[in-house]
Amino acid sequence: MKKLSIINKSTFPYWICSVFFAVLAFASISSAQITKNLIPELVEKSKLSVGLEEVLKIPDSGSDKDENKAARLNLLIPPGDGSGRLFVNDMRGKLYVIVDRTAAVYMDVKSLVGKGFHDQSGQQGFSYFVFHPEFAKNGIFYTVTSENKDTGTPDFPVAQLIFNNKGERIASSHHDVIREWKPKNPSANTFSGTMREILRIEEPYPDHNTGQLAFNPNAKPGDADYGMLYIAVADGGSNGFPVSDTDPLDNGQDLGTPLGKMLRINPFGNNSANGKYGIPADNPFVDDGDPKTLGEIWAYGLRNPHRFSWDTGGEGKMLIVDTGQAFIEEVNLGKKGANYGWGEREGTWVVDENNENVLYELPKNDRDFNYTYPVAQYYHKIPIGVTEFYGIAIAGGFVYRGNAIPELLGQYIFADFGSDARFFHVPVDELVEGKQATIRELRLFDGKKERSFLEMVGKKRTDVRFGIDEAGELYVTSKQDGKVRKIVASPESRNYQNKVQSQVSTAVGTITRTLYDGRTAFRLSDGCTLSRCRAGNWATHALWICGRFQLVVEFISKKLR
Repeated sequence: MKKLSIINKSTFPYWICSVFFAVLAFASISSAQITKNLIPELVEKSKLSVGLEEVLKIPDSGSDKDENKAARLNLLIPPGDGSGRLFVNDMRGKLYVIVDRTAAVYMDVKSLVGKGFHDQSGQQGFSYFVFHPEFAKNGIFYTVTSENKDTGTPDFPVAQLIFNNKGERIASSHHDVIREWKPKNPSANTFSGTMREILRIEEPYPDHNTGQLAFNPNAKPGDADYGMLYIAVADGGSNGFPVSDTDPLDNGQDLGTPLGKMLRINPFGNNSANGKYGIPADNPFVDDGDPKTLGEIWAYGLRNPHRFSWDTGGEGKMLIVDTGQAFIEEVNLGKKGANYGWGEREGTWVVDENNENVLYELPKNDRDFNYTYPVAQYYHKIPIGVTEFYGIAIAGGFVYRGNAIPELLGQYIFADFGSDARFFHVPVDELVEGKQATIRELRLFDGKKERSFLEMVGKKRTDVRFGIDEAGELYVTSKQDGKVRKIVASPESRNYQNKVQSQVSTAVGTITRTLYDGRTAFRLSDGCTLSRCRAGNWATHALWICGRFQLVVEFISKKLR
């Protein structure tokens, strides 16, 4: 097999690495050279561009001991109740509600959980939350928090001995706890209600923890997938820095542990081992004949699938990103029963378990292993001359289905949240199993100036995350500055839209098609209706006059014929 290797390395103390354990492929890299014909093609800049418009800043939450005091924003989503509200979490413990571009504390999860709340590294704390599809009626939502091990008994304990990269036996790190919350009033902007624990997972290492929770937005009442809770769980972490074993407990391929998996449960059921949730009968490994296999598993072989989403249009594809070790960042199609290959594969390459800086080409009999490979991937491009830590890790986003940026429709938008910091897009229709889609870099505008997101946040890494509202418009947040920004049309896009609009409207403003007296008519932006211009001799009719404005209707007449 051909070998793929990194040839330039620099090392860092473990305490520095712990700061950067954030779901990254921990490559002790200063610059890298990879044989060009063995990697995905280089990502070129796109003709597409978007703007980033600041919405608000969440209050700083760090203490004097924190180098960065900004709120560690991780997810922004709507409750799905038609209220127009948005919710965003600070991993240090608070959940905020945003109404009319103003944020207020909805609940202090840290205080409600108690003294066991654990946020000792960049990947721990109040990491994710999700609203039940019927939140408007039942008010139920779910959270993931990191907690001390003395706060409860894990439903999924680590069954193996744990060692660090020096071969020394160590204790496990913490527990990840999923809870169900039920407010007294779902429409209230301050939480008051009850909670219950659903499940608890023991984490062997500080990084690569439980990731996003989500419900399939395309599932309807009566569908088998309706109300089923998906849980992304990473492989349990790295054994130190530098890494001596890429998947130290071999969790990725072990169907007896939830680590390195996508889980799917029924939070309203009770046939689980702890009786607090249900295991859906249509999960792929429920009846595999091995008593050690967990029925909760929906897919496996994942390193750190911390973000996933569904396209709410088109074919409704589920997209799972997976952060790589030292070479490859992945976009995967969500597929029931899939084995995505970790820790035997990274992207479309064979892993050397004892050397993170080496990959090999796939063997000739690779089909025998039945791995599911990414549908898009990009490699770790380290700029020449960089001598300090340069983290690269994918941040999953959403397929754009909003209305504000027509040229973005159907594009899967995602980014790199490390020092790479680029935003990307790829047409969702090109994300097809067995093929590699071409990724393009999405250009960003800050006002009228094209800038990188790294420049906007003014830090060495972005820690960007994506959010979405009920209209399908997208947002970005950053743990580096605690700001919420909305993805809007760029100046380039506005120019395009203005040109199209000017073909229809000059001085009057926007004209929209409507009906009048059973016939097609147009309404002006100020509410006047072109009621006197009916079918027939449009060009010879006078236009209804709104204030002091007049409009020539020759173009409209042609369009109606």
